[in-house]
Amino acid sequence: MDREPIQAEENCNYLNEFMAELPVNCLFDKGKTGCGGTTIAIENDKDTIIAMPYVNVIKNKVAQYPNKECSNVLFGIYEGVTDQQIIDYIKNNQIKKFAVTYDSLDRLINLLNEKMTINVYQGFFLLVDEWHILFNSYAFRNKAVKRVLHHAKKFNEVTYMTATPIEDEFILTELKDLPVKEVIWDNVTTIDIKPIATNQPITAVSKLIKGCIEGKVFGNLHFFVNSVEFIADAIKKTGLKPEQVRIVCSKNEKQGKGNKSNQKKLGDDYIIEDTTTQAKKINFYTSTSFEGCDIYDEDGKTYIVSDKTKSHTLLDISTLIIQICGRIRNSRYKTRIGHIFGETRYSKFVSYDEFKELTQEIMRKAKILVDSINNMQEEAREMDIGLHERNNKAGLNGMYIYSNNGFLEFDENLINLDIVNFKITNHLYQNRITLTNEYSKYGFKPMQAVEKIYTDELAQNPKAKVSFKDLFEEYVSIVGESPNYFYFGNIDDRKSLIEELKPLVKEAHVKLGVERVRELKYNVTNIKRAICNMRTDISLDAKIVDCLKERGVNEGTTATVKAWRKELQDIYTDLEIKDSYGKIKKAKATDLENWFEMKKTTPKIKGKTTDCYTIIRSKLIYK
Repeated sequence: MDREPIQAEENCNYLNEFMAELPVNCLFDKGKTGCGGTTIAIENDKDTIIAMPYVNVIKNKVAQYPNKECSNVLFGIYEGVTDQQIIDYIKNNQIKKFAVTYDSLDRLINLLNEKMTINVYQGFFLLVDEWHILFNSYAFRNKAVKRVLHHAKKFNEVTYMTATPIEDEFILTELKDLPVKEVIWDNVTTIDIKPIATNQPITAVSKLIKGCIEGKVFGNLHFFVNSVEFIADAIKKTGLKPEQVRIVCSKNEKQGKGNKSNQKKLGDDYIIEDTTTQAKKINFYTSTSFEGCDIYDEDGKTYIVSDKTKSHTLLDISTLIIQICGRIRNSRYKTRIGHIFGETRYSKFVSYDEFKELTQEIMRKAKILVDSINNMQEEAREMDIGLHERNNKAGLNGMYIYSNNGFLEFDENLINLDIVNFKITNHLYQNRITLTNEYSKYGFKPMQAVEKIYTDELAQNPKAKVSFKDLFEEYVSIVGESPNYFYFGNIDDRKSLIEELKPLVKEAHVKLGVERVRELKYNVTNIKRAICNMRTDISLDAKIVDCLKERGVNEGTTATVKAWRKELQDIYTDLEIKDSYGKIKKAKATDLENWFEMKKTTPKIKGKTTDCYTIIRSKLIYK
């Protein structure tokens, strides 16, 4: 990609000290967080639309305008803002400044073009702020991201801005032709990062909170963790009172059937706030505030939490951790942060480079398949696509190839996202050495002192050898209509502890019931398969893969042909998979090729050459 450096003037801290306008029609790497990129876009005299990733970011910026330096009014658009309010704003303000979520951009453009007859593409400058989130959220906000990209290419002037750009090889295909303009700063501050390795991140957080509330820790604590459940657990374990804690997360009031809103998870006494409210002794933020928000607290200490049991809390150091470091603008502790994390124990057989290489080769072959089908005559193409749809093994990476207006399309962005997520979840948190090497790669200075956190009783040792039977029967006693009070301590705390450390206990109790679990003789494998077999929302292929994964089968797993055959046969028996004669299907090791890319090896085991298969990755299956 074409790169053009922009040298910041000596002793400057903000962009507006040496530039009046943002560079346009490019990917703009502003070089560091908190340097005032959006400030330029808001305070100049251009009619501007700023597309932002989260509502909290918009509210944070809107609250700052107008001010002593700038009379421009920034108008935020998100759910609940009416068309009439937008129209009134346009009529009453000579200079128009809109801040919209990625999801609301489409709505604003349609309103301006159709109801106000404003040629928005020529009359407005579009700033796509924190554009790296377009990549990071591509999978679960796919429609909104694609609409942003669709509209952005129509603007005469558009800028994609971030302080944490994606690596060149993973940039969204729609943006790869844009030049990169990068600000070079002479006075970048080095951040000291303290890795806190622990088997139980929740316990480490609870210890810090209790110390702070008891006056044993100086400053206010700001925890960045992308899990409302984690926040709720921390509040419960520490007994935090509502007046002691500020929680900033999405309100997600509209939930699907059976899902709890974030307010319900927290409890009605704990009000969901935003970054414009006053900081408290203890503060929690989910991903709605990781980027773009300005937080002010002179005594604020930053802690990032990555819980290996919740993959969505694991963070990419190259983007999210860098962004979080700059959130508390005026803190006296801003050059030091703590990173609380649990080390993972993934197999090292498949390296990141090997996974990436294999994935890219699969992608190349998949493109050949898509092109060959799309070049067929219409009738043959429709028949072939229909055949693929009928034979699809649902539930396995089914989003990469899809049908659109009678043709197949291949989404390379999702493949690249898959590679990045593999790196984060399988290698980045593998151990402290891997993580600290990654810190150094992106300019952090890892502190050598590593604090090991251990829990008390069961929580002290998550690997304590407690049988499923004993723990299940204890759980039955706790949650029964007449709980046994012989347990020392609080019953609710013990119930929460079991559910946190051994979630299968609760799942088995709820889904199978006490008698069924006892009939299965408390066998964990049989219990997991019984739960899997009850599911009606996934295909048989997905059930088989789930059963394999429950047995620890993942990328890099190696076993002999005989062992694979036995493993599959047990699953076929438990799931009652039958052949055309009505008998339980006979398993073959090669059946694995239905769901996985395999590597065959012939190592010597006990001096004898033995056929083995190693799983490389799940197949990319057509949807």
